Amino acid sequence: MTDTITMLCRRETAVQALRPRPPFNARPVCAAGRESRSAEGPFATHYTATASWLYINRISGSDRFGKVPDGYVERGDLLAAGRCHPLKIPPQLRSGDALWREADAAASLEGPRGIAATHIVADLPPVDDPARWAWLVETFAFRHLVDKGMIVDWAVHARRDAEGGWIGTPHVHLLATARFWRPGGRHGARHWQWFANAGQTRAVEDAWLQFVGARATAG
Repeated sequence: MTDTITMLCRRETAVQALRPRPPFNARPVCAAGRESRSAEGPFATHYTATASWLYINRISGSDRFGKVPDGYVERGDLLAAGRCHPLKIPPQLRSGDALWREADAAASLEGPRGIAATHIVADLPPVDDPARWAWLVETFAFRHLVDKGMIVDWAVHARRDAEGGWIGTPHVHLLATARFWRPGGRHGARHWQWFANAGQTRAVEDAWLQFVGARATAG
């Protein structure tokens, strides 16, 4: 069964590579009440926040459904990665996947519509020094996401061809919390001001496009 899921995920990845991707796409990470990982659907790898975290960081591992199909691990396109978070944060949430496993556990208690996180994929602007992408991503994350209380894991994916150009479009994945993570009565509850509706998502998209556009123009 695992081999079948891996094959289908790779096939879907190949098909999606042929489709034009919007410059900014934010979608909720939601297992939709599944009791097991399904081979159906285009996003079989990313039903959970844990699987999404493993995916963007190109790490092999398991989530609450079991082994995550890991055909992505050896793509060789992980250029940089990190975590942006508010100043006061429990030590166990400063790195690793504990944050996302807690989010998945909380989301699973809400039934078919339980959302664990928000997964953003955004195109990166051309730059002379690819190391500058990390500064762009972290600056944006702190200004527009962390300042609202979110924790954000990010990973830049880009790979050069034999001539030194880029294969495909360099892009960043941002995995943002959708649930309260601070200890207290609301811990694990859905936060209704973090990508909870189309207006909030559009505001972040507009901010990203304006931010990277201005920085790319400025060099």
